[in-house]
Amino acid sequence: MQVWRVFGALWQVPLLAGASVTAVLLLGRAGWVVVALSVALLVTLLVWYPGARFRRWRWWLSDLALLLERGVLVRQRSAVPYFRIQQIDVVQGPIDRLLGLATLQVTTASATGTVGLPGIANADAPSVRAELLWRAAQAVAAHPGELSDAV
Repeated sequence: MQVWRVFGALWQVPLLAGASVTAVLLLGRAGWVVVALSVALLVTLLVWYPGARFRRWRWWLSDLALLLERGVLVRQRSAVPYFRIQQIDVVQGPIDRLLGLATLQVTTASATGTVGLPGIANADAPSVRAELLWRAAQAVAAHPGELSDAV
């Protein structure tokens, strides 16, 4: 959740600051209303939204697929069948490293391509990756000849 807040601040603060300055320069005193609304929007986007996004982000391993559920305003549920998994990378940006977190980037043989599993403890990421790779290999082995290039 903290990572999402930091990344949100990195693009939202300059954008809203620029909009506020422009509003004050173009609208004078009325521009301060825009500034107040911008600050309210910024607080909402940096305080409420990352928490709501974090509470609604779920993933788990079923017998057949990696299941994901996410979305604050628009809920999305998806399944990544294990036999579609082609590659899993452990990714850590500087903020992730500071917080001891990692993201697993799961590349699939599908139109969506890649799905990220953020916020995994750095110490747990290799074992989660190994489990996903093992399940992918088992799924491919269950279909000899049909899926030989899936993993």
